[in-house]
Amino acid sequence: MKKFKLTYFILFLSVIVLFSCNLTKNVPNGYHLVDKNNIIFEDEKLNIDEVSLIIRQQANRKSFGFRLKLYTYNSIDSAKVMKVRLKQYNKIKKKNKKKLDKQNRINAKRIAKAQAKGDTLYTERLIPLLDTINPKLSFREWIKYKRGEKPVIFDSILYEKSIKQLNIYLKKKGYYYGNVSGTYKDNVKNPKRREITYTIKSGKAYYIDSLVIDCPNAGIKSDYERYIRKQAYNPIIGEKFDADYLDNHRYIVAKYIRDRSVYGFSPSNISFVADTNNSISDMKITLYVKFTDRQIKLKNSDSIITIPFQATEVKNVYFHIIDTSYMSGYFKKTLEKRELTLMDNSFLRTIDTFSYKKILLSKKEKRERKLNVSEEILNPWRFTTVYYNGKPAVKPAILELQNYLENENTYKDYYIDRSYNRLMQLDVFQTIKPVIKEIEGTNKIEVHYYLVPSKKQAFNLEPRFTNSNGFLGLAASVNYNNRNLFRGSEKLTLSFSGGFESQPPIFDENLDGSKIQKAGRSFNTFEIGPSVKLDLPGLFLLRKATKLSKRHRPRTVLSTAYNFQKRTDFTRKVFQLNYLWKFYVEKTQVIQFGFPAASIKFVQIDPSAVFQAKLDANNDLFLKNAYSDQFIWEDFKLMYEFNNKLVENKKKINIVYNASFSSAGFLLSKIGLKDTTETGQNKIFGVGFSQFLRLDNDVILGLPLNKKSSVHARASAGFGVPLGENTTSLPYDYSFFAGGSNDNRGWRARALGPGSYKYYLDKGRTATQIGDVRLGLFGELRYSLSSTFKTALFIDAGNIWTSNYDVNRVGSQFSKNFYKEIAVTIGTGLRIDMSFFVIRFDLGLPLTNPALPNGEKWIFQKHPKYIQEGIDTYGEANYKAEMPKPFIPIPSFGIGYPF
Repeated sequence: MKKFKLTYFILFLSVIVLFSCNLTKNVPNGYHLVDKNNIIFEDEKLNIDEVSLIIRQQANRKSFGFRLKLYTYNSIDSAKVMKVRLKQYNKIKKKNKKKLDKQNRINAKRIAKAQAKGDTLYTERLIPLLDTINPKLSFREWIKYKRGEKPVIFDSILYEKSIKQLNIYLKKKGYYYGNVSGTYKDNVKNPKRREITYTIKSGKAYYIDSLVIDCPNAGIKSDYERYIRKQAYNPIIGEKFDADYLDNHRYIVAKYIRDRSVYGFSPSNISFVADTNNSISDMKITLYVKFTDRQIKLKNSDSIITIPFQATEVKNVYFHIIDTSYMSGYFKKTLEKRELTLMDNSFLRTIDTFSYKKILLSKKEKRERKLNVSEEILNPWRFTTVYYNGKPAVKPAILELQNYLENENTYKDYYIDRSYNRLMQLDVFQTIKPVIKEIEGTNKIEVHYYLVPSKKQAFNLEPRFTNSNGFLGLAASVNYNNRNLFRGSEKLTLSFSGGFESQPPIFDENLDGSKIQKAGRSFNTFEIGPSVKLDLPGLFLLRKATKLSKRHRPRTVLSTAYNFQKRTDFTRKVFQLNYLWKFYVEKTQVIQFGFPAASIKFVQIDPSAVFQAKLDANNDLFLKNAYSDQFIWEDFKLMYEFNNKLVENKKKINIVYNASFSSAGFLLSKIGLKDTTETGQNKIFGVGFSQFLRLDNDVILGLPLNKKSSVHARASAGFGVPLGENTTSLPYDYSFFAGGSNDNRGWRARALGPGSYKYYLDKGRTATQIGDVRLGLFGELRYSLSSTFKTALFIDAGNIWTSNYDVNRVGSQFSKNFYKEIAVTIGTGLRIDMSFFVIRFDLGLPLTNPALPNGEKWIFQKHPKYIQEGIDTYGEANYKAEMPKPFIPIPSFGIGYPF
């Protein structure tokens, strides 16, 4: 054993030496490889990421502590690569010569044929030639130049430029009396490797002590003062005289002023002048913020005039639908007859026009304008003009509903982004280009939207590699998509999917006490089924979309699906119908709401004889309810989603919050049904229906620390209450699970809990545990090793519980001592980023096991009571074989990040 360890250690050292020596293989004599850049801050510590980016020469990147890319580049001989490249070039040259000879022969025949007919013209044949400038790379070239990385050779000129740029950086940050110096030294063992040190002595920085606004335009000055007042604190006074900070301030202020209806205002209209005459000793300055008027170049002239900025109004709104699919006849000939060019403003011309003027003023709007409430009056703000060919690809009413730069209304810059996003969310256009045109001599603008429709219909095959809490599967679906079914942005999706998945058995043992073979990674579950989804604008069956608020963009989502699932234990058939209304709130929130039939689900389970016998033998009402036929009528459903991804976030904290609330069975309970099932449920159509309340919450936070690392956290809380005649448990599909690659990674998927239930003493235990209550708190520190490889340290905590007492799972009920039943796991993981998806490997080690006796729940504690429980239950001869080990590392595999 000692000899083996010594051999292994020597081999490891040899690999390190080989890597180290090979790094300078392609470094010529007298030159040096940039081995490392050190940055030392003698005074105030600055942003290390910003400072590092300024240095012109960065050392070759490392992966797992080694410069693998540099090693890859050096390991392939450049001379051999060039020899292969020359050989390939000669082959391409020969092939191109053959192609040219063939082309000349064909054209010679065509010329002769044309001359024989007396024609002076002929159709020339052009054969495409192979690319000799950028030919396809050989495998060695691809490895060397695409996956490898050239050695970074020390350059004294770039070294001096780095020092100069760092000094400039100090002044930009307000450190006018700072200084940067540099030194370098060569590696003693390998003189071709050079380490560089940059020493930054920042000194004191100038701070802005007072602010003076220099603005001749009273309106612009008022807007700027309003912006200052709106902030929690003055964004200028007390800050460093930092050029980057002030530049960012200019962009923010310019955007704010444009949002206050001032078209054309830009950051270049703001400048800063610092006055240090009276405060050199205490490093304080007075900052003058200067605003300039607008400069406009006159048409057909080189003259430039200066005019004051003023509030801007929208005069007209135009939609140009660039499409000919609804055009009859030959479009080009139609244009020729009208003496029109094919292109207009870089887009295909449109020749038909429609003025949309159908929206009436509401009673509230009439009162605000002091108009006759009983009279029907058109809303002038909702006028628009649509240009198209033949027929508009999208109805004008739908287009107008997405526009916020309304006719005869004030211009606001953020309305451009809002309108663009709304048009994008229709998902019917492949190109959207808003164009603002000024009406010369006025403070008015015209708004033009150039829209190129997407392909309306599409079929696609979608293969999927699934991972549901650690259980793998292969699936595929054939989909038909229609993005614009009735020219109103209606989305129709027809799907037929099927696949195989590995699932654990419900029970650990057969009736005779023998262990049931686990599925492992075998595909023991077959699943297949069709689905239909229709997404409509507006609130279907209530009001037209055009009569509803633009801000909330209401839509109706109708869907139905059938699913057939064949497992070892049972066959499961599910029919589901959903009816939901969807509302968007600003950029961040989506609300979905359904009533009085948000979701109707019929679940039919045909158990195998063995599985049914096991259920009967256990006589567990909880399990009988979970694995029985169910009719679920969700009377009310509310789903809420918050995501600040599209919002400018100063703190860079990304927040995703999802919540859902459901109530089921209340309407059915009022119609006086009498028949009941074995578990006490009332029946409808011969099937027991469920009655329950369920609330689920999930919040995910992400905070970047620097370029390579970030912190992520997730908190989950769910609670369900079974009601009505049967208060045993929630239906299986609405229950909560714990454990697995996307939950507490110290346990197998769906194996944790519930509560402190002693699963290891239950001879009739199930391999899949479910509950009515869930709590979880998860955290990860993620670190990037390279563009491909990432790693993470994580801590997971959580469990599930039942809401009611379960005689078969003592300790499972949620109580005031729930915090003592939280399972805690620590671990580490490796992620392989393949750009289009992430492969994840995690290893979780349980620190606490809530099922163990008091005083023995932690991994570092001794466990005599646990052993004695096993002896008392299984006997001294068998307890070791029957009792699972409570603290063992659990590997898990996943696709994508856990949260």
